[in-house]
Amino acid sequence: MPFKDNYQVTSTFSEYTHDFLSSHLIPPSPVNYSAVYLYISNENEMLTAAIDKRLQKGDAITEDFLADLFSRYVSFSQEIEKSVLQPFQETLTKTLANISEQLSNEKKTSINLNKLDKMLANTTLNSSLEGVVNYLVSTIDKTKSQHQALSKKLNATQQEMNMLKNKLASSRQEALVDALTGLLNRRGCDEKLQHLSLEDTHSSLAIDIDHFKKVNDTFGHFIGDKVIQRVAKAIEDHIDNEDIAVRFGGEEFVVIMVNKNRKQAKVIAEKIRKSIANLKLIQRETNTYLPPISVSIGVAQNKGITDWITLFNQADQALYQAKNTGRNCCVCA
Repeated sequence: MPFKDNYQVTSTFSEYTHDFLSSHLIPPSPVNYSAVYLYISNENEMLTAAIDKRLQKGDAITEDFLADLFSRYVSFSQEIEKSVLQPFQETLTKTLANISEQLSNEKKTSINLNKLDKMLANTTLNSSLEGVVNYLVSTIDKTKSQHQALSKKLNATQQEMNMLKNKLASSRQEALVDALTGLLNRRGCDEKLQHLSLEDTHSSLAIDIDHFKKVNDTFGHFIGDKVIQRVAKAIEDHIDNEDIAVRFGGEEFVVIMVNKNRKQAKVIAEKIRKSIANLKLIQRETNTYLPPISVSIGVAQNKGITDWITLFNQADQALYQAKNTGRNCCVCA
């Protein structure tokens, strides 16, 4: 699309977005603006359907509602950058460049006219010509002032857009991390695995907290969450920065031991198991110690394996063997 048309479309969507926000008494924050812009431009079908449904029911469009839409349909993807920020920033950058060029030309013209004005003041030339020069100087100064004001507003918009891009990057990062433990979640694990080659030697640990249901049933979910956090910390303390630790769900963890064979992975798995077995956890409210916490661990190496799922399944099978042989142990596939 030509720049002029692209800018016109983007500007029109932006104007409609601001009108929509104003009509619903919602401030044009980056999150609110992005959600409504995608609705106005019809770039996200699910988001559009959600807003249409709410409008049809006659329910109010609120900041909380838009924040929820942003979280569900925007922050977990790069669609907002592709559909909203990229085209708008391109037009914004070009517009600022055009304004800067116009300001430069106006400055040169103003200087030349001022020189001419001084020459006319010292001559007996037609006074009407001097009036024309003064009018041109006044008009250019006014236009220059308007362009400077517009440039200031557009620069402020660009700063807000940069803030939104940072917020999106932060949101995407949060979407990859388990909120309770700070380890990666499954989505984060998948993203990390894209940068690893199965042609290299890697191993996997499948880790499960033994009798965790009993902990929850006896002490409650709050204590259960604390146990999960301590186990996650023990895992992190014994792996390298290049290794990938994941909370796979509930009391289950997966660790990808990058560039390590099964023997090396088994040594680390034993260190993790022993450190968890040595934990002494106390319930502060009653000042009583929790029963010993232990984990079972399955270890597998990607030798002869062509996909990650197979590697994880082998580690998982080894984990079940560890469970069936008394728990609190490590078993290699």
